[in-house]
Parts: sequence; structure tokens; C-alpha cells
Amino acid sequence: MTTKHTTARARQGDQELTVQQHETDSPIIPVAQMRELNEFKPEAVDWIIQQTQVEAEHRRKESHHVNTLVFITMTLGQVFALVIGLAGTGCGSYVALHGQPWAGATIASLSLTGLAVVFITGQKRK
Repeated sequence: MTTKHTTARARQGDQELTVQQHETDSPIIPVAQMRELNEFKPEAVDWIIQQTQVEAEHRRKESHHVNTLVFITMTLGQVFALVIGLAGTGCGSYVALHGQPWAGATIASLSLTGLAVVFITGQKRK
């Protein structure tokens, strides 16, 4: 939880103006503000707590959903990389066994090198 509190004051003679800003990523408002709200409108406090619970449940569901999709995406990326690597090696082997060993070796090497480059550059970006 991060909280940022800013206060600005200005004076002119015997008059003073104070402006405060409170910013937080917490889903519930600060206790001091809840007390002030309770004095003004007590039923609003229960509504805020209920809405906070609804928001927390929604955040948990969204977080679980996003994590699931990230896992699926990463797994599919690994599977497709394996398929591409096997296909490139298989095609290179096929070409090599049918009379073109240099072409086959080049195809297999380029497919595996291409995958290695993608994985290395992908890791560096993270």
C-alpha cells in the first residue's frame, strides 16, 4: 500500500489557508475520514465498508484471471517454440537425408539459432 499526503499552507496577515490532499491505493478511506463521515452520515460508513468488500472481491477475481491468462500465454509460447524447433530440425534432417546435407544443416541451424535469439532477447527485455 502506498500513501501520499500533501499539505500546502498560505498566510497573509492574520489569515491562513490550508489545503490537504491524501492519495492512497488502499481500497478503504482513512479512519479519520471514516470518523468524520460517521458524525455526518452514519449509514454511509456501512455502505463504504460493503463497497470495499465488493471491490476487494473483484480485484482478487481479476488478479486470478490475469495470472491464469499470463500462465496460459507463457505455456503456449513454450509449446509453439518447441514445435517450431522440432519442425525446423525435422525439415533440415529431411533435406539432409535426401541429398543436400549442407542445406539441411543450414535449415536446422537457422531454426534453432532463431529460437535461441528470440529467447535471449526476450529475457533481456524483462
